[in-house]
Amino acid sequence: MSLAEIDLPVTTGEICFAKPGSWPANERPYTLLYEPATDEKLSNFKTSDIQPVPIRDMRPKKDSLSIHKEGFIFADFKSKMAYEDYLDEDKLKTVLAGEVRELLLERLGAKAAFIHECVFRRRGTVNAGNGFGQPVQEAHSDYTLNYAHKLITELAKSDADLIRSRKFQMINVWKPLRAPLRDWPLALCDYSTLDRSDLVQIDEVHVEGVLESHSVQYNPSQRWYYLSEQTVEEVLIFCSADSETGGEVPHAAFCDPRYPDEEPRESVELRVLVVY
Repeated sequence: MSLAEIDLPVTTGEICFAKPGSWPANERPYTLLYEPATDEKLSNFKTSDIQPVPIRDMRPKKDSLSIHKEGFIFADFKSKMAYEDYLDEDKLKTVLAGEVRELLLERLGAKAAFIHECVFRRRGTVNAGNGFGQPVQEAHSDYTLNYAHKLITELAKSDADLIRSRKFQMINVWKPLRAPLRDWPLALCDYSTLDRSDLVQIDEVHVEGVLESHSVQYNPSQRWYYLSEQTVEEVLIFCSADSETGGEVPHAAFCDPRYPDEEPRESVELRVLVVY
């Protein structure tokens, strides 16, 4: 039985989707992830298609998920990192990265794992907004397969050609730093319900360079899920690119209307190249 066929508890959250046709026909969609020195627009497309989306709680069935079907799983994860350690960049790159690498090799049966980056988010006290370092309400996927191929050269260097000949994925590992998580939890779209024509490839422009990611257009056939009351010892593992299937799992933060006044969310996410 697929996840989509299982009757699960449901809440409703608003997710922002790419507005079809909102970018110039002769331009590639882009967004700037820095403050420009000129009056250049931060983006040439709109994510103003706000939809009330049913978001199902997968906790009753979390152990039956598949990274190769739904595109996400959950795992128990007891880290040696104390709360204050997450502000220590060296410990993020050594202790946490090592723990995550070991977890992925074990849970996914991978042969190798290369850490790409670590992202720390802390919600502002007014609202989630779209500021840098804030939870992201727009439905998106962090990598295109084309960009993943470019990253292989950067991360694996002399082994790049060997890795490209094997199955690989770009994997996100996500966890809250305070629990239980009720403030702006992470929603995920079941990959088996995604029409890939609803993916909008965009240029994500950073000061250091340009990466390719996806925004997502709304489709009522999409089915979205989250993990209720997620603890600091539970991690979400989901796919952003897959060399065989595409594998882009759209995700977004949402405000659960049942919990309007919770302590602001803090979370950490590692993005990893996994090779099979």
